Amino acid sequence: MKKTIAVVLLALLIGGAGRYAWVTYQNHVVDAGLLSRLVTMEQQLTQTKKELIGYTTYTDYLAVTKSAMSEQSKFLAAKVDREFAQVEHVNRNPIKGINFNATIILKYAVEYSVGYDLKSDNFSISGDANAITLRLPKPQLVASPAVKMVSHEIARTDLFIDEKEAVIKLQQQLQDVAMGKSKTIVDDPAVIALCEKSLSAFLRDFLAKQPNVRVIPVIKFVYI
Repeated sequence: MKKTIAVVLLALLIGGAGRYAWVTYQNHVVDAGLLSRLVTMEQQLTQTKKELIGYTTYTDYLAVTKSAMSEQSKFLAAKVDREFAQVEHVNRNPIKGINFNATIILKYAVEYSVGYDLKSDNFSISGDANAITLRLPKPQLVASPAVKMVSHEIARTDLFIDEKEAVIKLQQQLQDVAMGKSKTIVDDPAVIALCEKSLSAFLRDFLAKQPNVRVIPVIKFVYI
């Protein structure tokens, strides 16, 4: 009887030890799994933090970007080419009571340089994770129009009209004529879009070269 009791007690002890070992093992497995998940979560959080920082790191360079824009402003102008035809009627009356006429058609090309006045006091630049905002005046002429003659035609002429002299005189007026058309050019939505594209390209290229800048958001133009 005593022997049987001893055997039973031994079996119980062995069973208890086995269960304890199994529970300990299970707990170890659970702890290891939790630790692994915690390490994974920490790595993901670190990566997410780096990515979020990358979205706004560019803001550290806005001051130097503004200086670069001011320094490079003359190179950021958009070149706008237009062709025009100027029809002029020349009238002379070298003989009293008699008029002599000529009709001259001049074709010429004009290159307009349109851009922004980027003096430091004239604009501001700010930004966050969503957008870069530029506040500045609308585009304007940044150089005199460059006029180039394409051709001329004498559609009609009378005696006593010096065609060559008349053409030269009209050519000399074209600079003023081209300047007079500049308001229409700088107010053209397509030209404004071209100016924005040119300045945006410079901003993106400049900021992309700065250390640790991963993302450059959309660029917004606010005209003042």
